[in-house]
This record gives sequence, C-alpha cells and structure tokens, in this order.
Amino acid sequence: MAKVSILMNGYNSELYLKEAIDSIYNQTFEDWEIIFIDNCSTDNTKEIVLSYDKRIKYFKTHKNIPLGEARNFGLKECKGEYLAFLDTDDIWLKDKLEKQITLLDSNQDLQMCYSGAIWIDENGDEVNRDLPKAKSEYVFPYQLKRYEVNMQSVVIRNNIPIEFNTKMEFSPDFDLFMKIMSRYRVGVEREPLIKYRKLSNSLTTKKIDRWGLEMRETLDTIFSQNPKLKREYPIEYLRAYAKVYYYYARYYFSMAFIKKQILFFSF
Repeated sequence: MAKVSILMNGYNSELYLKEAIDSIYNQTFEDWEIIFIDNCSTDNTKEIVLSYDKRIKYFKTHKNIPLGEARNFGLKECKGEYLAFLDTDDIWLKDKLEKQITLLDSNQDLQMCYSGAIWIDENGDEVNRDLPKAKSEYVFPYQLKRYEVNMQSVVIRNNIPIEFNTKMEFSPDFDLFMKIMSRYRVGVEREPLIKYRKLSNSLTTKKIDRWGLEMRETLDTIFSQNPKLKREYPIEYLRAYAKVYYYYARYYFSMAFIKKQILFFSF
C-alpha cells in the first residue's frame, strides 16, 4: 500500500491534465498512488489517465455528480497513511510531498499541513504568490482572521473521518479544513509548493451567492459544537462573521448592478 493517496477528480479535464499528472510523477518522494475519479467525461480524460502506469487507479462515476459527492466517492478508495489532493489544472512543485511528509513524520502531533502557492494564469505564467503567515501550531484562530489554505497544498494524516459536505456548492474544502483545524494542530510550510491555476470560469467566480451562506454554515457548526472557542477567541470570532456579512454585501451589490443593467438595456 502506498504511503500517500492522492485524490484527483476530473470532468472533461484534458486541457491541463497531463501537466498535472506529470507533476506528481516528477515528485522526489515516490511512495504514492493516484486515485483518479472520472465524473463521466466526454473528452479524452480517460485516455490520458490510462496512458500512465498502474500507480494511477482509475474509477468512473455511474453518472455526472456534484463535486463534493465525487470527492467522497474517491475518498473511499484512498487507503494511504496520508491523503493529498490535486485538481486537474494545477501543478505540484517537485519537492512538495517530500517536504510535507517529512514535516508530518517528524511531528506526530500535527494532523494536517499546507503550504504557500504560486498563482498562474491559463498560459502558466505567474501572476501572484500567496505565502502563509501562520506558524505550525494551533492555527484555527489565525484562519478565522485570514483563511490561507489552498486545497492543492494540503496533506492530511488519514486516521480521522474525512468527508466533504455534499450540500455545499462553493466551499466544501473550507468546511472540511476549518473543522479539522478547529480540533487539531496543523503544520505550515511557508514556501510555495504548488502552482494554482486561476481560471476566469472557475467555480469561485460563479458562486458568489453561496460565499457568505456556506461560510456562515461552517462557522455556525464549529462554534455550536465547541462553544468555548467563541469565548477563547472573541476577536477572531467577530472577524470571521464580519467577512460573512462582507460576502453578503458583495452578492447584494452584484445583484443590484445586474438589475440596473437589465433596466438600462430594456429601454
């Protein structure tokens, strides 16, 4: 059994898929497997995946299902000591796994770790760098103020229940990682270990109506299950909910703008 199970979910992913998979095969740490979930693609996704060796285990959903369900479908096949994620349009730097597995192996009290990210565009050109400011410890209070976890950079010790909230359309990863960070110590590699591709048609830009609603659901769940966190971190608690209302405002302003545009073009 491989030490690291890497979950990849794909739907019509042929454009950047080979580059993503190659970045795993180029890792300096080699004890891994890829669990690839094909969500009923109609392009060449399957052919690309099957062109590799048996370290990729290919599975196909019986029908096209929401991403959260597809991720949970794949989690059932992830048996490694550690769990990692890579979307089909993103890239790992070659020493990503080596550095993070070394960190977790050397610090058994850490349940999860994440790293910095290089943001790239459709052409692979760097547009930004997102470097974590938290330190390896109990990072939950800091995440309430400034959430900085990129899913592609995460490695989780696979000895706890791990499941995505299938009702969430925008932030099931935020929901999962915040719940883990509210309970466990987390490691932080401050340097960038991944390249995250920011696409104009990404889910982040489409689901503005869900941003505040889903963030609030996550926070409500965490603080209702562990009320002492609100007492211990009152400032961070207020900062987190302030961001919820900021997202509400962004949505309502966007709707007002759309309505104004409709009225303008209707005359």
